[in-house]
Order: sequence, then structure tokens, then C-alpha cells
Amino acid sequence: MKVNERTQTGIDGLDENLEGGFPRGSMIMIAGNPGTGKTMLCGEFLYHGTAKRAENGIYVSLSEGRRTFLTNMSRVGRDLEAQERAGRLEIMDLITSKEAGVDAIMETITTRLDEVQAKRLVIDSFTAMAHAFPTLADERVVLHLLSKIVRNYDCTTVLVTEVPTGQEAIGTGVEEFIVDGIIVVRRSLVDGTVMREMEVTKMRGTKIGEPRQLFSLHGGFNVFRPFKEVKVETPRPFRKIPGGPERFSSGNPQLDALLGGFGRGDTVFIEVGEDVPWSAPHHLLCPLCANFIAHDMGVLILPPCGESAERIATSMGAYGTGKERTERLLRIADVRNDSPEGPQVFHLDADDIRLSQRIWDEEKDRLRESTGGQVLEVVNIDKACVQWPVDQVRRAMESESKRVKVEGDLLVLLSNQLNRSLSGDASKMAGIHLRLRDELGVALLQGIRPRTPLHALEATGGGGYPSLALTPLN
Repeated sequence: MKVNERTQTGIDGLDENLEGGFPRGSMIMIAGNPGTGKTMLCGEFLYHGTAKRAENGIYVSLSEGRRTFLTNMSRVGRDLEAQERAGRLEIMDLITSKEAGVDAIMETITTRLDEVQAKRLVIDSFTAMAHAFPTLADERVVLHLLSKIVRNYDCTTVLVTEVPTGQEAIGTGVEEFIVDGIIVVRRSLVDGTVMREMEVTKMRGTKIGEPRQLFSLHGGFNVFRPFKEVKVETPRPFRKIPGGPERFSSGNPQLDALLGGFGRGDTVFIEVGEDVPWSAPHHLLCPLCANFIAHDMGVLILPPCGESAERIATSMGAYGTGKERTERLLRIADVRNDSPEGPQVFHLDADDIRLSQRIWDEEKDRLRESTGGQVLEVVNIDKACVQWPVDQVRRAMESESKRVKVEGDLLVLLSNQLNRSLSGDASKMAGIHLRLRDELGVALLQGIRPRTPLHALEATGGGGYPSLALTPLN
């Protein structure tokens, strides 16, 4: 085993987590209950080797047939049948050969390793092979023999081990001491959505970045990284997205497809978990603001505590909406007079919420008059309830939600649930309720109303400005 040389799996988040991939020539065990994604991981491993790395591979099937394997992989865009026709992949269907015994299977595998000159081998599943071992001692001998063979061929090998549903123990226990690496994959149901998790419990000669990671089988084997803000060096002009006579676009096509956009007159409540980095809702809301500005519509913001008006105005520059247009259409409220005077900043009264409401409404009316269009209001209710009594904030929130409905604007209420009672009221008055949560460092989005599955959020700058990519956790 060459620990300083790596065999890439082709799964970005996993390779990155394992210093570039599996140690070359190692023997790795993938263990998990049925339906957890073990075979899909192996398919990605073989596809990357044969299609991208010019490394021949062998797939030994002892539990499901060749056609089932190829069909399942083709559904996620991995044409392993083409690799087979090109002579880079051999699929050995040995299901009917199990009666011949382990010796015959091992001899067949060894012969093909030599003739194919394979650098990647998958045995799916080793559990099926192990049923033929009379004793644990025999299993240990065969594992040691297999380990020696693949090392001689410098062939990185993956053994699939089935864990019966409801059990946690991996195999007979013999495997754990002989293999070089162990990855356990799990599947659970969270809020009605399937959540998949992998845990690297062992990987010789490797510094493991994150012992546990979330992954999805949507369109392939996707391992999610902890959420990181993305910055674009040279922003492109924001490509405005049309809404419709009764709808506003969220500024994110994927979110529009999930929710159908936002209705004119809607109140939207976004609940943000305490462990979610602030850059996640920032990447969610900024495209919405940018889309309003690109359509020559006004934006009013009451930012969260600790967020300055100057920083918000600067961050909007990453969306290429243009300085003149942004200064004309973006207004940011300051309560404690921490922000300098400027064309985009207006000051609310720190003591009187009713006076502050009048100031807010006057700014909104000026924006409406200058553009003739609707206005987006983004209000951090935690900031409001720190500044003013909660019961007054509640009444102001209800009043603004009613006005927005009449005037056809859009109101977005944002909260880290500093006051759970107020957050509950915000949810009740909102037509759309979105929840952002953190799981193993991954930012997840779920629609509470309307109900949607969990989606992993990843920051992207592919469009020329910061945005979010949404991947279902299924």
C-alpha cells in the first residue's frame, strides 16, 4: 500500500476529505444497511478510474446481477457499459459461482486481475462471499490472501459489506482488523426526508478532515462540504429573472422551481438556526435584492445586529447592479446612528417604534413614487426586538404584513429565533416559511410552508455573482 500516492474516487468532497483519495493499493471496506448507497459509491469509484484516469477496473458481483448494476449507474449518467465495451471495465457476474466455493472465486479474480491489469477492484459484496467460509479463521486467511494479491498488483480494492437493517455491527469483526480503511454509510429519515451520512472510521496513513459527512445520491454520489462563503473577483451584471403578473422571482432559478417564486403581497418568514453561518442567508437574500434592483424596484433593509449599512451596500456590489442604480434603489435602516450619513442610509428612532414606522413608510413611499414599482422589505426581527418592546414589534410586524398584502409588495422577515414567541407569530402570518439549519457543518434548506424536502446549500459564483446551489437530500 502506497499511502503517499492516492487513488481518486472521483467524489470531490470525499477525496478532499481523505488527502486526495484512498491510499493506492489499499483495501477499503464500505459498510452499511441496504439502500444506503454502497453500490453507488463503488460505481463512481470505477467510473472515475476507467473514464477519467485510464485505470482499468473489475466489478465482481456476488449479490446483484450485471444488468441491475449497469442500469442503476446509467440512471445517474454513469455509462459503465461504454467503459465495458472499450475494454476498460470487466463485470464479473459470479452470483451462480458461489456454490463452487471461495477457492474457485479467488482463482477467477486473480486470473482476471492479471489479464485485465486492473488498478481498481470492487467485490460486491464480501458478505455474500463470507457465507461460504466454514470458520472465522478461514475468513481471516482469505482476507489476508486477498490483501496480499491486490498489493502485488498495486490494485486499490473496495469490499462491500452488508449490515442487516436494525444492526450496527460490521460483518464478523474480522474484516475491521485487516482492511486499510472503513467507511460506514447510513440512512435516516429526518422531517420526512431521507438523510444520508458517511463516517470514515479508519483510513491508514491518512489525515481525515471530517470524520462524518452528509451525502446525496441525487444525480450521482455527492458529498457535501461545510458551507463556505464565495467571493467573485470580477462580478458580471446580474441577469434579471422575470416573475410574472402575480409573482416575484427569488433571484435563484432553483429556488423558484422549488417554491414557484414569491406571490405579490406575500410575507415570507426565514428561520435561521443558531449554527448556520450568516453567509448562508446572505447568499439566499442578496440575489432576491439584486433581482428587484435589476427590475428597477426598491429595496428596504433592516439589517441584523452587528451588520453595518456600509457593508451591506458594498456586498451588493458583487451583483453587478451598478453603483448609480443601487444607490437610487437600495435603502438601509440604521437604528443606533452607527452608520455614516449617505444616500442609502436612513435613521430610525431608537426609542419610539411608531415614529420609526412612519420613517420607514415614508422611505418606502419615496421609492415607490420614484420607480412606479413594488418594494421589497427585508426585516431582521431579532434586531427589532432587541431595540423595541416585543409586543410593539409584534404589532408593527402585523401592520406591515397587512399593508404589504394590500399594496402587492414583498415582506421578508428573518430571525435566529432570539424570541421564539415572536418567531412563532411571524410564521403564522407568513404565507411562506423557510427553515435554514446546520447538519455536520452543511447548511440545509427546507420549506415548512409550502412543505418541501431538505436541500443542501452550497455557495457558488458560477453565474458571475454569489448565489446558492440546491441539491436534494434523497
